[in-house]
Amino acid sequence: MKTIAKFTVFVVVGVLLAGAATAQFAKPEDAIKYRKSVMSTISKHFKSMGAAVQGKAAYDQKIFAADAEVVKTQATLPWNAFLEPGTDKGDTTMSSAVFEKKDDFMKTAEAFQTNTALLASAAQGADLNGLKDPFNEVAQNCKACHSAFRK
Repeated sequence: MKTIAKFTVFVVVGVLLAGAATAQFAKPEDAIKYRKSVMSTISKHFKSMGAAVQGKAAYDQKIFAADAEVVKTQATLPWNAFLEPGTDKGDTTMSSAVFEKKDDFMKTAEAFQTNTALLASAAQGADLNGLKDPFNEVAQNCKACHSAFRK
């Protein structure tokens, strides 16, 4: 029960932060830090699901569903932190292709959001075998974005 309560608080805070994140970043470094923190959270929870999908960890439907919800929520957050070309310098792995192919980048982001929502929905009731395809779709979104838009 404590895990569900913690998860609920995390999601509520995430939603509130999403509204705050739409504000202008004071410095480009702030945008980079924000993106990295969101992506780090996504990675942690996605790896947890991946361990279950790959049989490296026991499958617990409640934990998997909670991880999927976190990833779904976080998937909506980083996109406003990709600033205009030339302003986003510093410790970043973002490729200039983000700006050169902005429409493609946003299509990739939208596909990621759609597929994380489908995974979260499936995680509410599917057994592990029923989660493999939605999980793999999200994994393919990650790979496609990293291949095209990351240094």
